[in-house]
Amino acid sequence: MARYIASKPPQPISINQFIGVNEAVGQTGLELGEALRQVNYRITKDFKLKKREGHKTFIDYSNTKDIPGMWEGTIASKNVLISCNDGNVYEYNFGTLINTPIGTMTDAKTTIFFFESKLYFMNGVEYKQYDGATFQDVVAYIPTIAIATPPTGGGTTYEIINLLTGKKKQEFVGNGTATAFTIRELTIDADLVTCTIDGVTKTETTDFTVNRTTGVITFTVVPVNNALVILGWTKVDVSHANLIKKNKYAMKFGVGNDTSVFIWGHPDFKNTRRWCGTLNAGYFPIFNLTNVGTNDSAITDIKTNNANYQIIFKEGESHFSYAEYISTTDTWDYPVKSLNPVVGNLVYNGAQIVNNNPITIHGKSWWQWLTASVKDERNTEVISERLRNSLSEINLSTAVTFDYQNEKEYWCNVGDIVYIWNYGNNTMYTFDNISGTCYLDIDGVVYYGSQGTVERMEGTDDNGVVVIAQLDTGFNTFGAMQLIKTSDMVYVGLLPDSQTSITIYFKTNKINEFKRLTKKPQYRLLDFNNINFNLFSLKTNRNPQTFALPINSRDYTTIQFRLENAELNETCVLLDFLVNAETQGEI
Repeated sequence: MARYIASKPPQPISINQFIGVNEAVGQTGLELGEALRQVNYRITKDFKLKKREGHKTFIDYSNTKDIPGMWEGTIASKNVLISCNDGNVYEYNFGTLINTPIGTMTDAKTTIFFFESKLYFMNGVEYKQYDGATFQDVVAYIPTIAIATPPTGGGTTYEIINLLTGKKKQEFVGNGTATAFTIRELTIDADLVTCTIDGVTKTETTDFTVNRTTGVITFTVVPVNNALVILGWTKVDVSHANLIKKNKYAMKFGVGNDTSVFIWGHPDFKNTRRWCGTLNAGYFPIFNLTNVGTNDSAITDIKTNNANYQIIFKEGESHFSYAEYISTTDTWDYPVKSLNPVVGNLVYNGAQIVNNNPITIHGKSWWQWLTASVKDERNTEVISERLRNSLSEINLSTAVTFDYQNEKEYWCNVGDIVYIWNYGNNTMYTFDNISGTCYLDIDGVVYYGSQGTVERMEGTDDNGVVVIAQLDTGFNTFGAMQLIKTSDMVYVGLLPDSQTSITIYFKTNKINEFKRLTKKPQYRLLDFNNINFNLFSLKTNRNPQTFALPINSRDYTTIQFRLENAELNETCVLLDFLVNAETQGEI
């Protein structure tokens, strides 16, 4: 039998700071302001609850094929959005508002990067470039493999052969008597040999003949003494170009200011990292490579940390690299050192730099890397414990990650759910009905590739579908788990807008299902952008408003609330939430 206890009412449940989801504790262990579940509400910088914006189709390709790659920026004085779909590459011009096909590529996940005034496209099959006018295969640099060569051959080794092309050049110095000049390769291809003598072009069969087996070029007229003779020829190794083209991912790094492009993701050489010549993405010298660990595990991502270091992530380990000058050869090398032998990155091209620290996915967790140059298992820490249950139930290897810097949010998109860490205020929550294949932050607005469309985050609905924002609190006892309680009123602080409202539900230890409060706080302001005359009012006050709502919940010990906005064309910013209770005695 219950005993009556005369005591002052317990402290109210008062939330004026919402601090996101915490799945690391039970339903009754949450701090005030933490959520058991939070969908489609973001936490603002002042810890208020704000319904996310909707998304609308920006470009519709009228199919369901994934958008495998996007890029935004200025090229050839045009501000453009580049997107790939179903084997085509398109350029959307923000000035003309026209989306134009510019070329074709194999329909595959595509890395797009800007380097030395051109865009480059890498997808594991082809390697393309675009200068704002012409989309084509990458123009390969033709190296001069030897200089100061006498007619009899040899010479001083100068540049390393380029894996992207079988073409080479060699510089000779005429002696005034020799007509035969011997290049460094035998059995060259049938392509015409090129030649200039002191800058004057000469033509094969007219000015000289070629013995392709011996590599001897014979001139009909003797080059004069000290003449600069430049010979060019082709000898293709069919395997060489694929050593570059089969890579899927790229990043910029190098001496000075990102002077080289580093590539990885070759299916046969999973542990190999290659890099191009200085400021030339069309030149991949054959010796510019490092094998990172064994080929049993793949390089999944490479990121810059503090400008001077690369972190090279593999599936279950990590390494770091830096630029090192080799004085004996007057070249730069990029040695690799072990960083962490047990923690790496699961998602290809999925690491993000947040506040200058890489964030990776390893196992079922998100990891933050605190240093890039000290081998120590303490150089990384788990940051996703508050989403522990959700992340443990999904396949994180399929995640698409994104750093939304405008809102200071790290996004991890799996399926149609986005799991978010707001690193600006250290809170976590989720969005649903968002299925992105790639993301861009354009002037603070999210654009993302989806299934046959490019979507833009704007408005209040998802292409006409209502955004359902819900937050479930934990069960709360008002600090008195042994007492029976009664609550009569709930108070809600709501930021006025053209159309806004919130629906409150509650559940107690005596009620299995959520019960809706009969009164619904809502606000309608005079706004000619979206007039609905059925809801027309003359209210213009945009100051925060407080609503008192009857709840009439009796004889309970614990209580839980759901805060919901599931209305089309509505925003919702919840500022405060408060509920009082009176005690009736012990249970």
